[in-house]
Amino acid sequence: MTGHRQHRLTAVGALLVAAGLAVVSFMPNVPGYEFPQMAAIGAMICAAILVLLALVPRQPITTIDEEPIPWGGIWPLLLILFGFLLVMGWLGFFATSFLAFFLITQIYSPQRFHWRGAIRGAGIAALFLGVLYLIFVTVLRVQVPSGILI
Repeated sequence: MTGHRQHRLTAVGALLVAAGLAVVSFMPNVPGYEFPQMAAIGAMICAAILVLLALVPRQPITTIDEEPIPWGGIWPLLLILFGFLLVMGWLGFFATSFLAFFLITQIYSPQRFHWRGAIRGAGIAALFLGVLYLIFVTVLRVQVPSGILI
């Protein structure tokens, strides 16, 4: 498959996924879904721009232009996100987000694991989730999944 054709297929696939998310976000006609609807519209705009850029003729793509995907650094994040989806309904959005953010800071930190870094990572995760709570729950009034913790 040529490079341009592959990029066009990727762009069209992204547009289809964004359109599906937009349809799903507008299906429940319940108050409190404004933020997912805004995010879906933003994804549709970004995907449409990606399709337009993929359709514009350019110079031929060579293997030198392609960046390899660093799968060794991506797999831990994918596992954390999969675990996040599994546990979120039981623990709650904010508790699970705290755990996920803490794990991400510990795994992707350039230093080896030590207690001082773990305490600092937990403090940063707590501060980050506190700001998220204020923005999403109190200001935007977004409904988040609740669980046994929060």
